[in-house]
Amino acid sequence: MRPNGNAALLRPVLRLVDVVGEHRGLFVRSTLSIAAFQAFGALASGLSAYAAAVLVADPAGTGLARLLLIALAGAVIAHSVFVWAESWMSHVLAYKVLDALRLRLHDAIERITPGGMKRRRAGEVSGAAMADIESLEWFYAHTVGAAICAIAGPLIVIAALFALVGPAALIALAGVAALLAVPWLMGPLQARQGKAVRDELAELKAIALEGAEGLREMLSLGLAAHQRRRVLDTTARVQRRKRAFALRAGAESALADLVVAATMIAFVVALASAVRAGSLDPALFPAAVVLLAAAFAPAAGVFPMFQRLGEMSAAATRVLDVLDAPALVADTDKAATGPRAGAVRFEAVDFAYEPGTPVLKGLDLAIAPGEHVALVGASGAGKTTIAHLLIRFWDPVSGRIVLDGEDLASMRLADARERIALIPQHPYVFRGTIRSNLLLADPDATEPAMWKALESAQLADTVRDWPGGLDEPVGENGSTVSGGQRQRLAIAQAFLREPDVLVMDEAAAHLDAVGEQALARAVAEVQAGRTTIVIAHRVSTIRHADRVILLVDGAVAAEGTHPELLERSGEYRSLLARAADPGAAAPAVRRTTAERR
Repeated sequence: MRPNGNAALLRPVLRLVDVVGEHRGLFVRSTLSIAAFQAFGALASGLSAYAAAVLVADPAGTGLARLLLIALAGAVIAHSVFVWAESWMSHVLAYKVLDALRLRLHDAIERITPGGMKRRRAGEVSGAAMADIESLEWFYAHTVGAAICAIAGPLIVIAALFALVGPAALIALAGVAALLAVPWLMGPLQARQGKAVRDELAELKAIALEGAEGLREMLSLGLAAHQRRRVLDTTARVQRRKRAFALRAGAESALADLVVAATMIAFVVALASAVRAGSLDPALFPAAVVLLAAAFAPAAGVFPMFQRLGEMSAAATRVLDVLDAPALVADTDKAATGPRAGAVRFEAVDFAYEPGTPVLKGLDLAIAPGEHVALVGASGAGKTTIAHLLIRFWDPVSGRIVLDGEDLASMRLADARERIALIPQHPYVFRGTIRSNLLLADPDATEPAMWKALESAQLADTVRDWPGGLDEPVGENGSTVSGGQRQRLAIAQAFLREPDVLVMDEAAAHLDAVGEQALARAVAEVQAGRTTIVIAHRVSTIRHADRVILLVDGAVAAEGTHPELLERSGEYRSLLARAADPGAAAPAVRRTTAERR
């Protein structure tokens, strides 16, 4: 069972080893440099011991000693050169491997977002992107080549020993094999311990990230002590796991030291017997002992890698969990070729986030180029789902969505998302400056273009008043700007992108009257000449739409202008009444909760 256990341990690690193959030439040169400095190191050790023995045995024999010292100097210089070369190449390889692994993970996260991330904690994903990738980089860039040399290097030294001392070299071979067998035999136990350590660390990172992101909510709810207990309890578990891991690793190291000592004693005894019997030149005795130590050095150097194999396997498994997650939306290579007018059509679209719980049911909806449409409906009616389907976070279960005569599912994701811009209810603002956030929308935007976008978004005067102007620092997730300013910054980004279709999801939901008016002016400016879909509840937002579409249970229940729906749709009037007086809906919510109980 042990070999099978170790094979299972290696499987996830080996699945990612091709990341080294992408830089095969650099890896080969780095590995050869390891082999070279090990070989020259062993040669230098052997020559120094042999030269000392020659001088002790025959102080007058300076000719041979001089040759040995010259050879020793050459070996030392070569050893130093290859140590430097290996260090340089392994670090370059490490950076390339790190980049490759992180790019793979980034591409996977982009591919599966948002549906594939729903069941993953942000802290676990960030842990995979940082700590686990760092661990794997260390393994692939610094350990794989050393592991190869841990087998090849001792074999070369033992072959030299066999040439010098004959069958006694078999003792060295047995000792090196026993040394490498120690961590291999302990593999299943250290795998369980390594996985436990990694899992607890991932949990601790997730809890810490959740605490940082939800700090205000925890403080307002008086949960700071609860969060502190969670962190302390998880930290205590991490420490227990690490202590168990350290105890086992210490026992392995002690056993390894015992193997090395026993091998050394047996080898010295065998050499002493050979010297007494006259079958071995006494001058070769110290050189052979030094070479035995050199045979152990590569194996001992890779020993920590075996000890951490369980951690590496757990890290690789977590990374593979993200890399192997299926994409919910298939990208294509087909570039959009039709006209860019902004005509949108939903044709018998069915959609469900989970099987058996449909959100959209045979939705038929057409929006003309340049039309301003408001989507309204109760929570769960499918409004935000329509927005997410338009930018292809998901694809319909059946039916199709057509943009300017082309099936949206047949377009490249990049093309679809270039032509359709979504401004969510809570736009994310990146830490940096106003300028850096605008450049995310258009990396080639000039400063005049940025000011024009800010003017259109009704934000230019505010930015001018700030000391830094466009270079005013912005806190993480826009912590240093107001909600309305975040929304208007998102509109400025959309203006720079110049999409054909602008989708706004409850953009004014949390703004006061003044903020809503400024946002309305910004929307009126940016929507000119493009199709605009607004998801809203407020009458002040809805009444400006060319057409209002009422959604009920994932289908169109009524449509028309705001006055028309007020006149003929009781459901529309009831919806607006509930939006104006949220407390009116509270009893129904409480009854529904009671029914669930």
